[in-house]
Amino acid sequence: MDDRTTSNRHDTTIVTAPTGDLSPLEAAIMDACNQLHEARKLEDGAGVAEIRARLFDLIDRYDATDGDDHPNPAWARPNQRALALSASGETMKAIDTERLALKYADNNRRLEISLDNLCDRCLRVGRYEEAIAYFLRATEIAPRSVNVLLNGAQALWLAGYRVQANAIFEAFEDQPEQLAPQGTLAAYLDCEPRFGQMRQDLPALDHIFKLYESAKSESEGGAS
Repeated sequence: MDDRTTSNRHDTTIVTAPTGDLSPLEAAIMDACNQLHEARKLEDGAGVAEIRARLFDLIDRYDATDGDDHPNPAWARPNQRALALSASGETMKAIDTERLALKYADNNRRLEISLDNLCDRCLRVGRYEEAIAYFLRATEIAPRSVNVLLNGAQALWLAGYRVQANAIFEAFEDQPEQLAPQGTLAAYLDCEPRFGQMRQDLPALDHIFKLYESAKSESEGGAS
């Protein structure tokens, strides 16, 4: 389970994971994290307090059950706690906790999740060179991961590496299937305001936006 920066504030995210990969407690934690992100975005103080208390009760139960009988609780427990800390806005604590999870990541998928989470969270606290380092490690494991590439593109752009960031989107130009409405790239184009800023500097991203906007316009026109 990992963070995806797809809201209209850079310190809130949507938490995503393949549904079939989640235990019942993990699914409940994911839902509570998303509810907490939304409550924080809306500045609903009472809602934040109630959801946060419920979320960390779930985290305590997750710890007490060895990660809901996870095959690698040494990785899963800090990974889930880091998600909760991130949802609470405690990004520095989330980074430190995810680093602990990273030490116990025992397969490529878990390495990818932890490295991508660390890239995303370092972005949120302005540690762009660190974010790039985590991105580069993640691409060694998952070179085609859309989430990894999009977080890495943001890190590169924010650190001033515009040519390298543009190269990532040049690769996407040859993958029109990535613009499917329910796809990850489409979610970033729709919901991540930073991409609207980045397109002014990155010709390939601007072209992707135009392709996507044209496809959406045609789809909406056909549905009317």
